[in-house]
Amino acid sequence: MFEVMFWLRALLYLSPLALVFGGATLFLQVERLQLPGIGDSLTGSIREDVGPLNPLEPRSGVTREIRDLVFDPLLVRDDDLNLRPHLIDAWQKQSVITIRCSSEEDAGEIEAKLRAGEYLDKNEELIAVDRVGSVLTVALNGFESGMEGALIRKFAPESLGDYQLVRLTLKHSVRDSLTTFLDSSVEKGQVKMLDYEGDRTAFLFLKGDTDLFLREFQLYYESNLVLEPKIEILGNQCHTSSQELIVDLRQDVKWHDGVPVTMKDVLFSYEELTRPGSPLPMNDSFWFVESIRLLSDFQIRVTCPETPSLMMESWEKLPLLPAHLLKGKTSPESWSAYFESPVGTGPYRVVRRLADGGIVLEAVPSWCAGAPGQKSLVYRKFDSMEAKLLALRSGIIDTLVPDIRFQDWAQRNPGVVRQFRCLPRFQHFVAWNLESGLLSENEVRLALAEAVDLSVVLQDGATSYQQPVRGLFFPGSPLVAEAMPLPLYDPKSAEKRLQRLGLRYDSETGTRIDEEGKVIRFRLAVNEANEEQVRMAEALAEQWLGVGVVMEIEKLSWQEILTERLLPRQFDGVLLSWETPLGRDRYSTWHSEAIAEGGGNLFGLRNQVVDELLQTLRFESDASSLAIAASRLQEMVAELQPCFFVCESGRIIWTRERAIETARPSPDGGYQISEPGIGKAGLERVRPWWVRKEPEWKQESEETPEP
Repeated sequence: MFEVMFWLRALLYLSPLALVFGGATLFLQVERLQLPGIGDSLTGSIREDVGPLNPLEPRSGVTREIRDLVFDPLLVRDDDLNLRPHLIDAWQKQSVITIRCSSEEDAGEIEAKLRAGEYLDKNEELIAVDRVGSVLTVALNGFESGMEGALIRKFAPESLGDYQLVRLTLKHSVRDSLTTFLDSSVEKGQVKMLDYEGDRTAFLFLKGDTDLFLREFQLYYESNLVLEPKIEILGNQCHTSSQELIVDLRQDVKWHDGVPVTMKDVLFSYEELTRPGSPLPMNDSFWFVESIRLLSDFQIRVTCPETPSLMMESWEKLPLLPAHLLKGKTSPESWSAYFESPVGTGPYRVVRRLADGGIVLEAVPSWCAGAPGQKSLVYRKFDSMEAKLLALRSGIIDTLVPDIRFQDWAQRNPGVVRQFRCLPRFQHFVAWNLESGLLSENEVRLALAEAVDLSVVLQDGATSYQQPVRGLFFPGSPLVAEAMPLPLYDPKSAEKRLQRLGLRYDSETGTRIDEEGKVIRFRLAVNEANEEQVRMAEALAEQWLGVGVVMEIEKLSWQEILTERLLPRQFDGVLLSWETPLGRDRYSTWHSEAIAEGGGNLFGLRNQVVDELLQTLRFESDASSLAIAASRLQEMVAELQPCFFVCESGRIIWTRERAIETARPSPDGGYQISEPGIGKAGLERVRPWWVRKEPEWKQESEETPEP
């Protein structure tokens, strides 16, 4: 009888719990039936809805991860962060020299000798030579400085034309105004040849009595200053030169809807994103472009008045958009609808969005880098912690976006999940206005930096971690081997700096005052919708109050910060974040020319040494010289303190233990299997190759840990 009563009590006690687990398991099984193939899908548990997959907006977290699986860059970084072809198949830099000879016979003789290699040095490579009458066009490989002058000096002077060369550059198209001028010009007979370079530059070759023509020419354009004319008299010169970049596109790439990708898509993306008012203004990234000409469906020619060694980095940053779907679409609503379910060229295509805010992706077998081994991906929400844990232990969930509660559970149950820390891609900083009162003093900015104990400010969360900033460049970049020498926490030194400036500490109020007795206070604008930035701002204000400096926090909307603080430069400090770019160009952030409206130098930093270093980073190609310039730039920014670097942060990814492996396509048609990792180039380079291992189903007797 005792045994019977024991089992009855046990049954009554355990029945509700059994119903809960049974119901939860049934719920999960029903959900699996609603998503065909989910048992084979790599499934991620998410906390928030997957947002618009828009490559024109900064994104982080799961939405960024999915976006990068749908869209493909034109160029990629390999595991050593070197730039490599991807959708762009190849590129060639060439110098094009156009020579006006004295006669057709002289031009023909020079052409024959060039083809025979008589005028070329050992390191010079002739790509092409063309002759039309007495005009010779020569294309040499590379952008070597002074290449055209060295070649011209090898020709006999009497075989070259005798001209006075004038270059005209206008703000807008030069052809219309120059044609109008020549139609009415009395002295236009002196113009023997006329060449155009791009849309804004014209070369006039003059012969004879040119004084009257030049006077007439200059008077005409002086009366049309709205064109912003620039007239340069280059002297006796029979040649012009330009630098060209020939870019070839892969011919086997298709959009997810089957339409071939061509250079028309590249040109549409370039024109759309470099126009005034673009949703992603990239005009500064392509400052070196004079003109672009479509040579074929898979080739363009880019004419460049200047030839930075990093020009391909700009193409790396250019998002590729489908011209056949977006060209002619002018309303924001049509673009928003496209980004909800975009057609890209990446390894995965969007199948559908789920009612719970998740999304289903399907592998693209014809992806140009090789078919992903994982056929489908599912990102979905789970209603409760209990449902999530059951799905995790059942092998349904493979990756997770955790919360604090799950993080605590994972620490109490080791061996169930694994944590990956992505690269610290994002930097968070206080941008100082160097034209705002005391903040124009470098000593004040250094004192504020030394007054902050970052160990108190920085705080890891469930989805991201924070650490002190190491440098201006992408983590692991070969440009710099050492961390940026930022000021260390030293409150006594901070107090001494402020004291030397006449800002004494008032013990009664606990604040620092100037010679007139006014309390030293600044305003710090922060995005009110960003809880983490608000927390940082409050922690910083407390640290600065420790040395007597009052920091008043302005909690504003991002639109208010942008339009009422940043653009009109009406701020003391603004707490901002940016993503560290892969490339080395920092011109638009730190150069003094970028202070103007629309530029990225929000701080108002003006420093000649910094400007020269930025120029070096743009044009230098020698690796050792680049490393020296990058290291020196970091030293200068650390010394000048145009901003206070709070921290850099990286994403935290959780996976089910032993659930994921990496499968990269191998030359034999199979896959090379390895353990998953992040790599020097970040998650973007390895995520397409993550595949789901066969689930290791637990024994029925194994208990599910309590949440």
